[in-house]
Amino acid sequence: MPFIIRPEPPFDFEKSVQIHSRFKNSLPDLYENGTYLRVLHVGRKPVLVSITSKGTVRKPSLLVDAYPRVTKSEISSLRKTLRSMFESTFDFEHFYAIAKRDVTMKMILEKLRGLRPIRPPTIFESVIIAITEQQISLYAAIAIRSRLVKRYGDRVARDARVFYAFPTPESLARAKPAGLRRVGLSSTKIRSITEFSRKVAADEINLDRLAQMDDDQAVTELTKLRGIGRWTAEYALVRGLGRVNSLPADDLGIQRAVSHAYFRKRKISAEKVRATLTGKFAPYTGIAAFYLMYHLFWEQSPS
Repeated sequence: MPFIIRPEPPFDFEKSVQIHSRFKNSLPDLYENGTYLRVLHVGRKPVLVSITSKGTVRKPSLLVDAYPRVTKSEISSLRKTLRSMFESTFDFEHFYAIAKRDVTMKMILEKLRGLRPIRPPTIFESVIIAITEQQISLYAAIAIRSRLVKRYGDRVARDARVFYAFPTPESLARAKPAGLRRVGLSSTKIRSITEFSRKVAADEINLDRLAQMDDDQAVTELTKLRGIGRWTAEYALVRGLGRVNSLPADDLGIQRAVSHAYFRKRKISAEKVRATLTGKFAPYTGIAAFYLMYHLFWEQSPS
């Protein structure tokens, strides 16, 4: 039973999701021929959603199809999940008004207006994503994460293809070190992912509480956990909770993007990144970093 969701404008569906087509076999998110594909959990049931745009940047409208068949109550649950993924957590117009004072960002916004980061459906997934991306390239992290998803995620078969959900806390809590090693994770990351997953599965950690905390409190709470430092916590917050003023300034990709935009490609420190983006774009430093990184990646990637 197809249904419609309408994100707040401005929203450019194609720009926001087509980054997934730039990575070979990127799981669990896929973007093919104008359609975004993702397996989501409705309760314990894995459901493949197919999303296409039927609107414009000014009047966004997304058509959602689900497989296998879902009930009315399951559609209600899917709507809630998809709203959290596609809705903005901040005032775009206010961000644009601040960002346009900067010549470089104004040029980027003219190219990327309506671009919006798509949030993972759970904070758990955001933390696991952050752990997998620690100290390695984005390409390597996506390859490892795709193997993790394929090995431990629930499956939906349709039209002779298999689609995969992101692994649940219970699935990763049960995972053996040897299996996690086969997907390319280091021993340190295996310990971090296993311990974190076990705590979440056993309800020893209430991730929903993070949404009620301010950024500093949430960072403090997350960094109590093994293998989660400041960068990982800030990354998980900006990606999973839409905390657009959370800035993982130790991220080498962000440092590179800020350097290209403002320092003629010279190597810069995390402190310089914080000072630069805070001075120009607060309280939107995280989303500003996203735009800078996206623009650099898109400009340098093959079409």
